Amino acid sequence: MKRLMVWFAETVLEALLLSVVLLGLSGYTRGTLLKDLTVGFVWIATMFFSTGYLFTTAVARSVWRGGSIWVYPVVALALFFVHFEILNHALGGIFNLPDRVVIRIAGAAIVLVCTFAGSLVLRRWKETSNKRFEPQP
Repeated sequence: MKRLMVWFAETVLEALLLSVVLLGLSGYTRGTLLKDLTVGFVWIATMFFSTGYLFTTAVARSVWRGGSIWVYPVVALALFFVHFEILNHALGGIFNLPDRVVIRIAGAAIVLVCTFAGSLVLRRWKETSNKRFEPQP
């Protein structure tokens, strides 16, 4: 259950931050910032679902059980790149090259930070639960 909660928090944060990036690229009107952010968030969440990003990251997060703390973030990053290309190709190259570069760089940073933070939280939970069940001298 903890893995699912962390994965959900990571995904929501990724979608929110990516929608901020898209707003920066496309522009927004001062009075409609919240509405534009909401539309961007829904669009990103739809993209995550339609390309299979949600499914593949959920599977990867549930399978990853430890080892290096960087394993899942690197896997999630690779999945982000693959699914972004699927989306761009499926939409007929909707993003021009400069925008694709910005989205890739910003998306890579967002995915790495969110998933690394999630991995740290899971590791901390594991250490805390292990200490609770250790025999006391």
